[in-house]
Parts: sequence; C-alpha cells; structure tokens
Amino acid sequence: MLYPEQSQQNQTVFFLILTGLAAGAIASLCPSLPAVLGYLSLVLLPLPIKMMLLGGSEAMFVGLLVLLFWAIVIVGSMKINSNIRENIELRLQSIEREKTIRANEERYRHIFSSAPLGIFQYNVQSVIHDCNDAFVSIIGSSREKLVGLNMLESLKDQGMLSGIKDSLTKGEGYFEGDYSAVTCDKTTPVRVFLKAIRSSKDTIVGGVGIVEDFTEKKWSEQQIRYHTTYDFLTGLPNRRLLLDHLSNEISRSERHGHYGALLFIDLDNFKTINDSLGHSIGDEVLKLVSKRLTENIRREDSAARMGGDEFILILTELDATIERAAEKVRTIAEEISLCISAPCMVEGHEMHITPSIGVSLFPKPGIGSDDILKQADTAMYKAKAAGCNEIRFFSPSMQDAADERLRLHSEIRRALDKEEFTIYYQPQVDKSGRLLGAEALLRWHHAERGMVPPGAFLPVAEETGIMTDIGQWVLRTVCGHIKKWSDSGQLGGSLYISVNISGKEFYTPDFVETVVRIIDETGADPKYLGIELTEGSLISPSVDVVEKFMTLRKLGITFSIDDFGTGYSSLSYLKSLPLNTLKIDRSFVNDIGDSIHGVVLVDTIIM
Repeated sequence: MLYPEQSQQNQTVFFLILTGLAAGAIASLCPSLPAVLGYLSLVLLPLPIKMMLLGGSEAMFVGLLVLLFWAIVIVGSMKINSNIRENIELRLQSIEREKTIRANEERYRHIFSSAPLGIFQYNVQSVIHDCNDAFVSIIGSSREKLVGLNMLESLKDQGMLSGIKDSLTKGEGYFEGDYSAVTCDKTTPVRVFLKAIRSSKDTIVGGVGIVEDFTEKKWSEQQIRYHTTYDFLTGLPNRRLLLDHLSNEISRSERHGHYGALLFIDLDNFKTINDSLGHSIGDEVLKLVSKRLTENIRREDSAARMGGDEFILILTELDATIERAAEKVRTIAEEISLCISAPCMVEGHEMHITPSIGVSLFPKPGIGSDDILKQADTAMYKAKAAGCNEIRFFSPSMQDAADERLRLHSEIRRALDKEEFTIYYQPQVDKSGRLLGAEALLRWHHAERGMVPPGAFLPVAEETGIMTDIGQWVLRTVCGHIKKWSDSGQLGGSLYISVNISGKEFYTPDFVETVVRIIDETGADPKYLGIELTEGSLISPSVDVVEKFMTLRKLGITFSIDDFGTGYSSLSYLKSLPLNTLKIDRSFVNDIGDSIHGVVLVDTIIM
C-alpha cells in the first residue's frame, strides 16, 4: 500500500527509508536476537514480496537485492549479538574474579593476621614491610619498630643474618636457636623458616619468614631431660644420673689416690607404712627422708634415690688409706642413721623411721660402678638380716651370701611346687596346763639340705614376693586340717588353730576375699581359725586396716598380736582393734622384775 509504484524517485526514497530503519535499529535491538530478527523481517521482507508480486525483471532484481540486504543485516545482527553476549559474559566473569580476588585477599589477610606462627615479609633489601600479630608477640616489640627494619643492617645474631642472606641468594634459609631482639630486651628460643618470593620472571624480589616460638617446647624438653635424670617425687638424682656420677667419682679417686664410698640406704618396714597408712603418707615420708639426707651430708657428697624406699649416698675424698676412709664412712653413716631415725609427725601420724645401710668403698681394681652398687646393696641386705637399723660394710663373703640367697629363692619356688613344705602344730596352754589351741608352724624338708629353719628361708621369701603364695598355701592347709579335725570331733569348744600372717600378706588389697574364699573352698569353721600378726606390721592402723579386722572378726576369726614390745609399742592403738590375745615378746619381760624401772612399768600397766 505504501509502495509508490508510479514514481521511481519515490521508490528510491522509500527503499532508503526502509534500509535506514533496518540499519538504525540494529544497535539498539541486537542485544536481543529474537527482537532484531523480528524487527528486520517485519521491515524488510514485505518489500521483496511486493516486488515479486508486481513481476518484471526490474522488480524481481530489486526484490532480490532487498532479500540479500535482509540476509546480510541478519547475519551482522547475529554476529553483533554474539559479541555483545560474549562481552557481557566476560564482564560478569571479570566481576566474579574481582570478588574472588577481594575474598582471597581478605582470607589471606585474616590467615596472615591470626596465624599462630609468626609471619613477616621483607623485600630484596631485607627491609620488613609487613608482619602479623604473632610475630610481634614472639619478638616482644611493637609493629611500628619492626615494619621498616633493615635486617641486614640491624640484626646482630649471625645465625639469623645467615638465614636471611641465604633466602635472598639461594632461595631459602633456616635459623634455630635463642634469638635476641634488637628492638627490645627479649631473648626467645625460635625456629625460623625463610623462603624467597620470586617474580613472574623467576627473579627474587623479597622473602617471607615463618617463626615458631620454641619457649614451651624447650621447657618441655628440659622437663623431659630433667625427669630422665632426676626423681620426680624427691627431686634427687635418679639411678641413671647416679651411675654416671659414680663412674666419674671412681675414675677421679683412681687418679688422685683417695678413697670414696657408696652408701646404700633402705628404710626398714617402709612397705608397712605404705600399705597401712596409704601411698600419700608414704610419699611424704620419702620426701622427708630426702630432705634430711640433703641437709646432713657434706657439700662434696651427693644423694640420689634409686626408687621405692632406697636411697644412695656417694661420699668422696675420704682419705688416702682404706682404714681411715672406713672410719670416716662409719662416722658419717652413723650420723645419717641418727638423722633419719629422729621421730617425726606426718599428717598426724608419729613416725619412727630407721634405715639399714650397706657400704662399699671404691676404687677397687677391675670393679666398675654397677658392681660397687651391687656390693653396697648386698651389704644393705646383710644389715637388714642383722635386725634392721644397722650398718654393714661389704665383704667378699657377703657376695657368697647374696648368691646363696638367689639360689634359695629359686629353690623356694620349686619347693612350693614339689610340696616340700609341711605344717607342724605347737600346742598353746595356759598356766594350769589346759590346752587352748595350737600355732601352725611352717617347716621345709629340702631334698638335699634337709630341714631348713624358717629363719633361713622366710626372709628371702618376704624379699622376693613368694611369701604371699606360701601364706595362701599355709592357710589352705590349716583350714583343711580344721575341717578334718572338727568333723572327727578332735577340734571343738574354744580351741583354735592360729596362723602367722606377714604384713605383706595382710596389706594386699584382696586379703579378706582370699581368706573368705579359702574358708568356703575347704569348708572350715572360721571360729576355729586364729590369725597372728607381728607388732611391726601394725604401725598405726588405718580405717582400711580396722575394717579388715572387723570383717574377719564377724566371721568368728580370732586375732592376736605377736612379738609385742619389740618395736615402737603403743597401747593406744590396740583399743581400735578387735584383738583376743596380746603375746608380749620374751625380750620385753625377761628380767623385768629385777629392776625398779621394770617393776614400776608393770605396776603402771596393771593400774
């Protein structure tokens, strides 16, 4: 309708207007491909259709030109649309990358500032241009003093300087040690890892250092080293440090021609204290003994704790002659024994601690520190065998006795397995001769030695821990006899059979359960069973000890205290125990009426 068919000039103008409308809309519509395609098709396609309808060569030619123009404009629009879309996507990607970079920078800054390790950055001139809070804290200075510091010009520590130079020349450096800051008065044990920062051309443009504060680790290592050489409880040197020190003193004595001595100290009846009053009180006793030792030895001498209740003294530069050296050792040992034995109060309990001391002099040809220690240990056991609270010097015969004790230990174990032990019963009567009961006595019929007296093997059994097994065997055997005799009518009324129980057995945690189990298994009537304990095994009865007494007493078992008067006797603690019999030791009553003091004592107790 709008096409001017009669005027060629008008047709040209109309054609130019359409092409202008088409071209002008491309810029604004290209971002939307459907819009530009629709618009161009609406504007341009009707004209070639009109030309084809009119017919004629000229009209057909114009129509084809318009179609070609339409196709070119469509392809161009699509290309422009594609470019616009790509540009938009690139812009969006650029925005996302910028966000990511900013987030990474913030994350890096957060990590940098809050890292537990110290971090600092420096340029190729070794000038610090950034550092985190941990680095400031480790160095102990301020950020203002650290940032801008030229390390190569200011640092005095050659190890740190060497690490900085290596990082800027070789690519990496390292420093470990005590670093003294130049910006403040502080020395800190540190470990520093230094790494070069390189440009895109692989040239070094600076470096970064990571600093680890070794203060706590160094303290922990010192503590570990300390506890490998010192006793945790008492603070005294332990066995390891003792042997090193002893070896050095033996060598020094050999060079200078003078004698020294090693004193092996063991506390008498300490296990009884530990078991009856508890390990906490036992620990306090050990600390007290340690304090007394360190306060009463010469400056040139040293004390150590072997473990348990065993202590060592090393005496040096005693004398050039062995006789005078031995005299000095005995004097010192007696003074040590007196200072340890002084009465003391530990958490409300009065203690009377005595030591058994073994002595071995050095140097001796071909005898090293281990052997000197063994010799003193052997002498200490000899002191214990003499009745405790004694001092004994090592002699070769003692080593023979120690070897014999070791053989006896093995034979005791075999004797228990081979049933070489037997029980004898010693009647107990009153002053009129009436039978009250009997005491079970353990005897050993050795296949080669014959009858071995109890005094020869029971102390060894106590020392080596076999006594508990022997004690259970004795208790089971006696309960079996009680069952047999009571069933046959041989045992009845108020008669009883008493069994001696060692302190080590009594203080085992499951002692009561063991006694009850054996009674149940054998079927023995507990009213015929009596238990004897020595006075020395009852230092100061604790609640646990009294509870053991009461539990067994309720079953009908009777109790007696043997050897009363041989230790630090205290009549007061007897009130807390359900005792049936108090067996006063012969040494306490012998000749008691021959002196005025003995008579007064008897009268006082009776009153």
